[in-house]
Amino acid sequence: MNNIYIPSYNRSNQVRTYEYLEQGYIVVPESQEKEYRKKYGKAVLAIPDDRDGSVARKRNAILDLIKEKTGSGWMIDDDLECLRRKKENTKISGQDALEHFERIELMAKDGEFMFAGFDYSGDNMKLKDMSPFSFNKIFFGCVYVDARDNIKYDERFSICEDVDYFLQKMERHRRVLKDNQYQAMFFGEDGGENSVIRYDQEKQKEFAKIINKKWGYGAMVWKGTGFRFYNPIKGV
Repeated sequence: MNNIYIPSYNRSNQVRTYEYLEQGYIVVPESQEKEYRKKYGKAVLAIPDDRDGSVARKRNAILDLIKEKTGSGWMIDDDLECLRRKKENTKISGQDALEHFERIELMAKDGEFMFAGFDYSGDNMKLKDMSPFSFNKIFFGCVYVDARDNIKYDERFSICEDVDYFLQKMERHRRVLKDNQYQAMFFGEDGGENSVIRYDQEKQKEFAKIINKKWGYGAMVWKGTGFRFYNPIKGV
């Protein structure tokens, strides 16, 4: 597959997603290109530093690459460890994951979905045996995106930009494709004080308020120790 893009920053020592899939473009700022190339060689794709600098800005640069090259493709965070088949609790190989990406991509194209992805929860109660796919549920981190609708990430968000992007896709197209049968499992470095992104729960709550104000609805609601996500788009 030549349509996998892996945004990365300050992780030249280990890009887990590339090591799992053994494919993809590792997208980094030019100032970090040499360091990444020492280990990952031609897999590294550099963008100008001024097109990096925030997650939303970098994702928009990747959307432009996708639109220019193939029109649609995969954007996968750099710490993907594996896909897990939830019912059997089986972590599938990188090669099997690539084959499943191709299946989801075909389904998206056949069904004219502009956005697709996998469950992020390991809770098997959310498997929904009678609903292996959802058309209005949120997903993160490992996404298939058709960039030809020109929807962009809102660069006012330094975090929670993926929630806003999902809502934009839902508002425009009225549906997305989520595979409930597989969990995209990440290493989970981001979110801590020593992480690349460096945000904590209070920062996340701050941007959740901005999300909710923008959409006029409680799309991100703090419950207990985490957020619940609700779809504010009526009629989907």
